Amino acid sequence: MSVSSADRNGGGATSAPTATPILAAQGLVKSFNGVTVLHGVDLTILPGEVHGLLGANGCGKSTLIKILAGFHEADAGSLTFNGKAVPMPLGPRGLRPNGMAFVHQDLGLVPGSTVLEHMALDSYGARTGTTRIRWRSERRRVSDLLDRFEVDIDPRRLVETLTPVQRAMVAVVRAVGGQEQEEALTGEGRSVLVLDEPTVFLPREEIELLFALLQKLKAQGDSVILVSHDLDEVMVATDRVTVLRDGYLVGTAVTKQSTPDQVVEMILGAAHVEISRMRPQATTTGTDVLVAEDLTGERVKHLSLTLREGEVLGVTGLAGSGFEELPELLFGARPLYAGSITMGALKIKKPKPAQMMSQGVVLIPADRKAEGAAQELTVTENLSLPFLTRRAKGWSISWKALRQQALHVCERLNVVPLNIGLVFRNLSGGNQQKALLGKWLELGPRVMLLNEPTQGVDIGARADIMKLIRAAVADGMSVLCATSDHDQLVEMADRVIVLSNGRVTSEFPSAEINKDTLANAVYKGVSA
Repeated sequence: MSVSSADRNGGGATSAPTATPILAAQGLVKSFNGVTVLHGVDLTILPGEVHGLLGANGCGKSTLIKILAGFHEADAGSLTFNGKAVPMPLGPRGLRPNGMAFVHQDLGLVPGSTVLEHMALDSYGARTGTTRIRWRSERRRVSDLLDRFEVDIDPRRLVETLTPVQRAMVAVVRAVGGQEQEEALTGEGRSVLVLDEPTVFLPREEIELLFALLQKLKAQGDSVILVSHDLDEVMVATDRVTVLRDGYLVGTAVTKQSTPDQVVEMILGAAHVEISRMRPQATTTGTDVLVAEDLTGERVKHLSLTLREGEVLGVTGLAGSGFEELPELLFGARPLYAGSITMGALKIKKPKPAQMMSQGVVLIPADRKAEGAAQELTVTENLSLPFLTRRAKGWSISWKALRQQALHVCERLNVVPLNIGLVFRNLSGGNQQKALLGKWLELGPRVMLLNEPTQGVDIGARADIMKLIRAAVADGMSVLCATSDHDQLVEMADRVIVLSNGRVTSEFPSAEINKDTLANAVYKGVSA
């Protein structure tokens, strides 16, 4: 394993890159309210490379990216771009005028606008004064840009009609087009594209299409900074990786000369030990807690299943197979067109969230930002929402008791930072997910419906989340976990059902659950 720079304890071999960097950041420091979150971090990006930026939630990745984007001002440090020193502070546009572009996790696309309108906004938005858009020439420019990167999308299409991977590719091509516009105006050379968790909401089988686009960027000499928690993606897509831990630079490694275990050790500071697989607890003799019969939704068709006490039932399939819809159908968050759900003596034909919660059913949705939490409320306010009626007397709410409860949840689940007055959106993805799990576990649910529960969280947070779920299952809670992450199902599921075209095509007991078996069943189910 070849490591350049020194780790936070002075370890690691040193080796200087031979090519002149496109971007060189040295000694970046940033503090908030007296707390230092970046401790003299260096980052070097070479021409024509995909460079992974890795680290656990809260390690400083987002702060570093926001400095480059001009959202934060660094307290100290220096930057060069294409060999030229860049004056600091950068200002609100960051390094964009130098040839840097950013694609964030939410992609920043407006559903009701066309691809062409998005591209034109980037092309004309940075110009001063009033300029009339030349739509004919702009349409030609956008078509040529899409063709160059082999993205087969009509510029007149609305964003809301595109598939998830098409939206991601449009966001990338839009950013590249904006870079080229900047280069034409400033005369700058090669450029850098920053992709911040671009694959979190993409189907796994379509991610390779996005990575093929990154290879085209490399071929023309541009570079990519890829921020990701998915180690498999990182090992395949990147040339080098830089790892941060607790705001310090750990080091930079050549991907092909590193193993996944070595990279994990850089991220965590210790060798990662996989949690042993949870053995089945009640798969044959446990009491039936939830029985679904002949469920039909938008994608799910005539599906029946039984969830038993103290059991983890995994559900998987390809994107669009219906596995993503199932938790929301059972919770009543999506309309159930036909079928019924039985819990004990109660038969439910039109489930609603309030009714399902009264039966001890809770849901952790896949999109925690949009559906799982109120991002602009504080941690206390988010964690208190299910308990407001319990803590209310008339018009008065006992906020002292709710704050104590929120603090207890955050302490027990190791939510970092331990600040219950913090606005929820300021928590990292992994800490948001731990807080949401803790909130619902406080209710003591009978059934927890999980939809991609570890999506976009780091290795350490993932382990914490799995431990929380296992502890609750050991106490008798039942879990339905819908995920495309087969490693997760191998690790925790007692049974797995595979869906294709909305129907169950395979079912596997604990002893038969492995990645190869699941992958074969998922893809064979399409042709079955």
